[in-house]
Amino acid sequence: MNEKVKFGAALGGGFAVAAGVWFATHTYHDPKDHLPAPWSEATLTAWFIAAAVAVGVLAYSFELTRRNLQRLAGVTLLLGGLLAALGYSGHQKVQENEPLIDTLTSRIERLQREGNTAEATDLREQVVKLQQNPAFGRTNVFEKLNRHGEYGILCIGAGLLILAGGIDLSVGSLVGLAAVLFGVLVEKGVHPFLALPAVLAVGGTVGLIHGLMVTQVRVQAFLVTLCGMFVYRGLARTISPGSPGMVRAQEVWPDFSAPLMQLRQWLTGIGADERLGFPGVFVLMLVLAAVAAVFLHRSAFGRYWYAIGYNEQAARYAGVTVWRHKVAVFAVCSLLAALAGVIRFLGAGSVTPSSEGQSFELYAITAAVLGGVSLKGGEGTAVGMVLGALVLPVVNTLMNFAKIPSEWEPWLIGLILLFGTVADELIRRSRGGR
Repeated sequence: MNEKVKFGAALGGGFAVAAGVWFATHTYHDPKDHLPAPWSEATLTAWFIAAAVAVGVLAYSFELTRRNLQRLAGVTLLLGGLLAALGYSGHQKVQENEPLIDTLTSRIERLQREGNTAEATDLREQVVKLQQNPAFGRTNVFEKLNRHGEYGILCIGAGLLILAGGIDLSVGSLVGLAAVLFGVLVEKGVHPFLALPAVLAVGGTVGLIHGLMVTQVRVQAFLVTLCGMFVYRGLARTISPGSPGMVRAQEVWPDFSAPLMQLRQWLTGIGADERLGFPGVFVLMLVLAAVAAVFLHRSAFGRYWYAIGYNEQAARYAGVTVWRHKVAVFAVCSLLAALAGVIRFLGAGSVTPSSEGQSFELYAITAAVLGGVSLKGGEGTAVGMVLGALVLPVVNTLMNFAKIPSEWEPWLIGLILLFGTVADELIRRSRGGR
């Protein structure tokens, strides 16, 4: 197929998917809640177009190899099963509401006979809301998509690093440090538009240090980032013993209110009225995934990263400057972790230095592995990373609707990761891989 035709078809498919998701989520909503159409506000229009283009680029960049299709099929089946279970749990909640629905319906009929149409209309709206499956309501879907976006941003960084033969255990602590640092800088009088690039620069510098320690000092990546995990958590608690927050920053620096709200809306989709009007984090993750897909599958440097992860020594003999590429991928991983930290601060409004980002490194690695990134390096796709990151929010939502104790979540995630790893190894052996 001609490349232009293929790209046009992928782009058209991206717009179709984005439009379908938008209108589907607007079918299940509170009738009193009238959000604008995607083309009626500049911010929503920009995010809508960005999401559509990103989906199209991801589809265009995906390589249709047997191995990639096998991994994509595996994570898709897993997600399909989890979503089916989630839908069933939501349907159970609707059935639990049937006695209340019957009572309200009888009351509506009585009010209509009495001529009280205003109260009857309000009750009818409540009945419509109770009859909808809460698992796929717009508010719940947007919130979970934003959580997916947070995990996805971390998964892309961790996935690229694992694909290139590295590992980073400091991701979670770096998320906490970045979130705290952004809050402290704003509270100290640094403009939010300057604090953001400053925090990202710190994250990139941390990654450069990791990469240089691994490639030049020859310390194992596991040990370097394990030390970093403790150091960055300690730094977060040192620079802010308390919990930095947006409210305090706005009280001290009233001029920062508008810039903070703008950043919050653009990066998270939360407006000044505290409503989540659009899953901005999810769209940002899609854009980053599209960039990663083009880099990995449509550039020579991406091929170098695959080669380094698959066989570093062979890549070196082939003339690839291995140490520079490894330093670069460490920097990208830490940069994305810092971005996730800023998003966490803007989304929550405040952060706790001692616990912010805790265990996120494990979630990122889990999502990458479930998405088809081999822990041995040299294999993985951007599309797989996006889908793998979706597993954890779906599991969390399913547990909430199924009333499964939260204490079960760690071992459930562990079993899912074990299942994915074993399945991946069996597929590898069946085709005579490493």
